[in-house]
Amino acid sequence: MVTIKDIAKKAGVSRGTVDRVLHDRGKVAPEKEKKIRRIAQELGYQPNIAGKGLAARKKHIRIGFVYISSDWAPFHGVIYESARQYARQELLPFGVEVHFFPFDLKDYEENFRTWDQKFIKAVREQRINGLVVVGMIGGHLQQVLEQNGIADIPFVLYNQNEDVKGKLAYVGCDYERAGRLACGLAALMTKNKAHVGIVSLDDGNMQSSLNRVVGFEAEIRERYPQIQIVEKYFTANVEEMSELFAEVQQMMERHPDMDVLYLANPGDYSLCQSIRRSGKTSDVRIITNDLVTECQREMVKNGTIDATICQEPEKQGVKPLEILFNYLALGILPETEWYKTELSVRIGQNV
Repeated sequence: MVTIKDIAKKAGVSRGTVDRVLHDRGKVAPEKEKKIRRIAQELGYQPNIAGKGLAARKKHIRIGFVYISSDWAPFHGVIYESARQYARQELLPFGVEVHFFPFDLKDYEENFRTWDQKFIKAVREQRINGLVVVGMIGGHLQQVLEQNGIADIPFVLYNQNEDVKGKLAYVGCDYERAGRLACGLAALMTKNKAHVGIVSLDDGNMQSSLNRVVGFEAEIRERYPQIQIVEKYFTANVEEMSELFAEVQQMMERHPDMDVLYLANPGDYSLCQSIRRSGKTSDVRIITNDLVTECQREMVKNGTIDATICQEPEKQGVKPLEILFNYLALGILPETEWYKTELSVRIGQNV
């Protein structure tokens, strides 16, 4: 077990100096403090639970958690519920407050100035010390904070990654690898000769969908040259899922040899049911991402969805809060810049 004495010896300082740094009991020269925290991390120093509680309560830590709240984004609902449960059960006993900031992406795009103003006001009034932010607006919110004179708040991003000033780490999927996995599934389903249609409910520039397609195409070049992507369809401009279904039907009519449909981001997944009910697609294999609702689970069980690729939404809710707590309460920097979520495949037999 690493002790304060071990850290002091390696840093060439007194135990009292190390104690002041690790428990915030007095001022220490910035360079010396940085050195001590680095050595403590390298040695694997872990404060005891009582010390954690004392440090956290003395600092009155307040964390803001920005998340997507939308009926078309059930995946983000799981992230929020996991974060809320962790905040209540694991952080509240240490006196840590977590304030949640929901936004609906469509409404946000139309009214982002109003939302941003409310957000800045809340950050000031609630004296937020650190932020967990869904990556798609991480860079934007960092700029908004800086423009309003709030420049020193550390960030942890999740779900999508961005280069953001003050970012401690990113927790999320390797989307390119997920696309490669989808291609491998398509190959298994068709003996390496798939004709693939790719559909996504976004404009094609969303990091998750874009990188999945990049990975899918890379895997074709490197391993499966007989697989063909017959068409890619991206849209963020549908009011009803029936509109997206109509587009998919037209795609299948244009490509009667299409035998795999990869739904990179299909929204609420009712699209899968509509495709099967049409009666024209019994031979088309459907591959999706994420498995978060009972409706989806049932679709995998009964074969409406042939396979789905999961990416640990629970971890995306919990790990960013853990990283910020360790940093704000204990001065412990994250061990890596990217905490990758595990990719797993679910089919009817393991749901």
